[in-house]
Amino acid sequence: MTIRSTRKPVTFSAPFRLTGFEELLSAGTYVVETDEEVLEGQAHTGFRRIATAMRIRTGATIEHHQIDPRELEAALQRDQDAARDKLISADQLSRQSRRSDNSPPADWRWVPLWVRNTPSHRRS
Repeated sequence: MTIRSTRKPVTFSAPFRLTGFEELLSAGTYVVETDEEVLEGQAHTGFRRIATAMRIRTGATIEHHQIDPRELEAALQRDQDAARDKLISADQLSRQSRRSDNSPPADWRWVPLWVRNTPSHRRS
């Protein structure tokens, strides 16, 4: 049985929770290791995931914790959605503050008009 291992960094912008951890994990970048078994076929080679672990640094030690990859993907999606919502609400707040001083809306398009006063025919 041949096994391949891959490592992928995942980044969380806010604290998050995963099953199996008693407390919140802090925001930051974590390394996720996935072990896959090679499935040899006549036409092509396939892979089946057999284990997924996340490296957690606690002080000077690094611990490997088995995790459910679907739960990790769901946590990453929640983190990305929250970051996007935070960005959208900040943008809306800045637009409202700009409108309060009677300025045009932020999505208004201003086109500068440059006029050059030159005669249509030149005299030498």
